[in-house]
Amino acid sequence: MFVRIRWFVLGALSAFGLLSYLAAQVKRARQQLTPANLVRRGGSSVADALETTADRLDPRHPVG
Repeated sequence: MFVRIRWFVLGALSAFGLLSYLAAQVKRARQQLTPANLVRRGGSSVADALETTADRLDPRHPVG
């Protein structure tokens, strides 16, 4: 009987811990996904892609 209670309590505590961890991760992700951050990330990735393409097309610059 006490073994079942122990497993139930341990399961409940681990579920509570997991939900707390997931809530913290969602909160952190929501803070990072602001419109300004999305624009900054999108702009930098487009600039990096253009720079890489320009480096590959320009024969004066070595690839690497």
